[in-house]
Amino acid sequence: MWWWFRRKRRPAPAAPEATPGGSAVDRCGESGSAKTAVAIAGAETAGFAGQRERIYEEFFGPSAQVFHEMSPRVPHIDVRQFGPGHAGRDFHTLVTSGMSDSAMSLPPGAADATSRVELILYCREPEQAHLETLRHLAHYPHDHHTWLGTGHTMPNGHPPEPIWGSPALDTFLFLPTILVPDMTLPDRLKLNGESVEFLWVVPISSAECDLKRKQGIDELLDLFDRFEHPPIFDPNRACYVAAAR
Repeated sequence: MWWWFRRKRRPAPAAPEATPGGSAVDRCGESGSAKTAVAIAGAETAGFAGQRERIYEEFFGPSAQVFHEMSPRVPHIDVRQFGPGHAGRDFHTLVTSGMSDSAMSLPPGAADATSRVELILYCREPEQAHLETLRHLAHYPHDHHTWLGTGHTMPNGHPPEPIWGSPALDTFLFLPTILVPDMTLPDRLKLNGESVEFLWVVPISSAECDLKRKQGIDELLDLFDRFEHPPIFDPNRACYVAAAR
């Protein structure tokens, strides 16, 4: 199933620091604090929310609930929850709405990367922590003047802490979705003439992250294939590196 990611992957842009596996190292947030952008959204984004809503309902069905952002942050990021039942989906879909209103700050060498993205998560039962974390992750590149793209990882704190009650998973990996209907979302949603990429939020373990950093993303994807990694988040899944030993 991971042919989709391998086909979509772009070469990593040049970076001052890289891991042995070829992954760029972004140390944003490790020193100092980010400045939260607070302002009034520009008129150019006024129609973006409506465009997203129409596409979301086409793919995911009627929105079961919208968790609105109450603070005057820019971009304004809501999280939409879509329940099971649409087009045979037997799980919940959580997707951010507003992250793509603002273009991310792409580094030199990444001119062909997508600067507008939204985040997506599939789960059995949505929890408040899922929603809050998705909003936090969506604001991160804008607050730190950086970007999120396919294959990027972000630890859940320093040192990383368990994610959403999982005993093993403590790092976020961002990949294109592997659900066939959702793969075409970037073809349908374009804002300001640019396709919006949907990054699937995949919690992984520190050991899996280390494997990716040292040996490259293909080594981790091989483990995903071996253990038939599901698209729906499972807080009880074991670390594949440990299970493979």
